[in-house]
Amino acid sequence: MEDHELLEKYEPVLRFAKSERFFPMAVEPYLERCHILPSGPQGVVGLLSNLNDEPLVTRIGKLQSGEYYLRFVNDPLIDSDVWVWWGVLSTAAAGVGWFVSGWMGVGSVLILSLIAAMFIFIQASPIRLRFFPAAFAMLFFFALEVSPIWFFLKPHPYISIQLEYLVLFPVYLFTLFFLSVRTMKFIFDHIVPEAPGLVMDMLSQSTETVARKSYFQYAEMQEEDRQPVYYGRVVRERDDEGNNWTILQYHFFYAFNDWRLGANGINHHEGDWEMVAVYLKNDVPYAMLFSQHGSGAMELWKDVRLVKDELGKATTHPIVYAALGSHANYGKPEIIRSPRLYHEGLLQRFLYWTDGLIHFLFLLFNPSEKARQIALHELTTHPAAVLTEDAFTNLRDEKDHYIVSLPMEIATGDGFRIGCDGDHKHETVGKSTSYLKRVMSDRKVTRPKAHGWKQILLSAEQTWVEYKGLWGVKSILKDESGPPGPKWDRPDQFFMIYPRKRWESPLGWLRELESRGWTIDSRP
Repeated sequence: MEDHELLEKYEPVLRFAKSERFFPMAVEPYLERCHILPSGPQGVVGLLSNLNDEPLVTRIGKLQSGEYYLRFVNDPLIDSDVWVWWGVLSTAAAGVGWFVSGWMGVGSVLILSLIAAMFIFIQASPIRLRFFPAAFAMLFFFALEVSPIWFFLKPHPYISIQLEYLVLFPVYLFTLFFLSVRTMKFIFDHIVPEAPGLVMDMLSQSTETVARKSYFQYAEMQEEDRQPVYYGRVVRERDDEGNNWTILQYHFFYAFNDWRLGANGINHHEGDWEMVAVYLKNDVPYAMLFSQHGSGAMELWKDVRLVKDELGKATTHPIVYAALGSHANYGKPEIIRSPRLYHEGLLQRFLYWTDGLIHFLFLLFNPSEKARQIALHELTTHPAAVLTEDAFTNLRDEKDHYIVSLPMEIATGDGFRIGCDGDHKHETVGKSTSYLKRVMSDRKVTRPKAHGWKQILLSAEQTWVEYKGLWGVKSILKDESGPPGPKWDRPDQFFMIYPRKRWESPLGWLRELESRGWTIDSRP
């Protein structure tokens, strides 16, 4: 059987959540809208030595270094370039101010530069506007703390010292405490409901604004070519026991990962490569592997959910549930709520733990007795675990709401479906709307018009496979940067780039997951 026939025979069905915005697509339309930028000295030299009008889709495969990144959304006011121009213009203006008015001129330029920096910072992502209510609240309480000082230090002929310090002063302290707790609780519950996401948005080039603009650009591309695409690859290996293995890889490319915006997830980044693989042992299906957040999970073929035809008979097409925003792949409907979803996101996990600790302290010092009792009960029953990462995962407040908004993996499959028809009405799905705010579950989406796959067999013609750089804009944090392509991994500690294990040695990847026990029901 030819490679394309094998891939078609075991072609997976992908089921998405209702509010998913991005679906598998061809890389060419994406690359047509991208700019390529250097991320290091080798990248600068490489781009300067290849100055031509060659299309990016063929050009990037010829670049030898990995010190490059693509930028999908190119908006002058939200790109990192604007900060370079801000620094250059501010320095030039300060020099002019010095020659014109001396230090006064420099001070005036500095004030104007800071105002411009604030404008650039805020307009880059509207979520950052949530800083202002918290800042105003801090100023308000500072005024409350400072303004009564003159009253208590100054003697009053009509108020005795006893009344002033034994009655008025305690009343003032109680009122200040009550108002501060109430106001700050309101801020954390309503103004900054996703505090970790707010902090991550500040450290990312793939902000909330970039996520929305990426969707608009993706919707425009879909008007031209709206058939879902997978890139197929067939690898044949022979193990030490003489077994012949045929590995069918299905690579999916998404224009954007909006996990944080779509499902209160851990990260955002432009470009997203995911894959599933079917392993045939001596031409008999043995297992299926799923990519999940830089790692993977496996399922033996006997446990894989298969599409059934109109007569109720199982076909050879596995059902895959793609998670909302993150596009991680699962073999059954999943709803996971945990800070450990992405083991590499250490900063994000710390932020979620800090968020939970702050909310726990608000419960502990809350004016509501019921809230205090909840915190005290948790403190007395689990004193040793109160500072651990999972301490606040399932803790609820006096209104029976979770005190911390943890990242969620929503792979429910209740939305768009790609693949062979079959008896899809009886396939098991979850309900994503039960776990999302209405504004998110009902957000505008653009779905492909076609439900069937377009197969593209990876070969030497797709020279972009050799591109070693990032497929999205580069941020300070690795988790907020675009991923590498399907073949290459990220640079190691010595800045060397090697092929991914699932590409170079897919059988070794299977053995690794088997040895670790990383099945769908036993994730780390």
